[in-house]
Order: sequence, then C-alpha cells, then structure tokens
Amino acid sequence: MRRITQRLLPLLLIALANCAGARGPLYPEMASTIPPLAADRARIYFYRDYEPYESLSQASLYLNGAPVGVSVSGGFFYRDVVAATYAIAVWTQKDFPNSSKIVGLRAGDTIYAKVESFRGWEDGGGDSNFARDTFIVMIIDPAQAQRELATMRYVGQEVGAALGADAVAARVPAEKARIERLGLR
Repeated sequence: MRRITQRLLPLLLIALANCAGARGPLYPEMASTIPPLAADRARIYFYRDYEPYESLSQASLYLNGAPVGVSVSGGFFYRDVVAATYAIAVWTQKDFPNSSKIVGLRAGDTIYAKVESFRGWEDGGGDSNFARDTFIVMIIDPAQAQRELATMRYVGQEVGAALGADAVAARVPAEKARIERLGLR
C-alpha cells in the first residue's frame, strides 16, 4: 500500500496543480478573434504568469479604483477604455513600493499590465505556514508581453460575475482609499 501511495501522490499533486490555473483557449489560439480596437479607444491587456509556488489567489484589478476584472494565475483578459490617465492597481494584503502604476493612454494605444505575486514579502514571523498575498502591477514592453502571452489562457469575464456583487462592494471602497492614500488619483 505504501508503494502505491508513493507512486500516486506525485501524480495527484500534479493533477491538483493543473486544476488551479486558468481555463480557456491559449492566446495564440484566440488572438485572431479579438476584435480590432475602436479608433477612439485604448486597450489594456492584463495577465499573470502561472506560478504554482506563488499565490494562486485571484486578485481583483482596478482602473482608477473601479473593478475591471480578476487576475488569474496563468490567464489574461483585456479591456478597451477611453483615452485618459489611469491608475492601475491590484488587490493586495500588504502594500509594496510602487505596486500600482499610472499610465496615460491615447486613442490607439495598447499596453500590457502584468500582475506579479510576492508571496514571501511578508510572512507570519516564526510561522512558516503563513504568508500574505502581495501583488503588484508592472507595465511590460509589448515584444516581451507578446512572448509571455503565448502561454496564457483567456479568462474573459464580466466584472460582476467574476467578482460577485458582494466582493465588489467590499473591495471597492478599500481600494479607492488605498489609491488615494498612495497619491495615485
């Protein structure tokens, strides 16, 4: 019995790890189906590497304090927005220097906002079983982002459905306060 357990346990762990990531078509499979950008709009791609050793939490993303979607490990989505200046922020349990980004977008611009997880940024001191989810946003060079998107799965979502009405209501005021406190608005 022990031998069977030793052989099956690694396979079970691999199967469970595969369940935690994004579902949906890979970027190369669906890129041609993404509609062209309207002349008066800009596009923001949001994505996050699949890093099973980091946090698998699904962190809410915000533009100027309003929710726009959820960051899923190994997934991407995009939003078409009006030309303006935006504070791009991600939900996090612990503030991190420069974790949010300010971007000025003109009509026709496309940018790539990558979410990074720093699980070990703050832990529970002597308790190695505790680590806070810390997320940051990075603006990535288009060529690098295209290479990284090749391994990402589309997780297109409606904000209310993705977050749930209660989650949106609970997170929005706190995130708006954090953005104002950090001087990002």
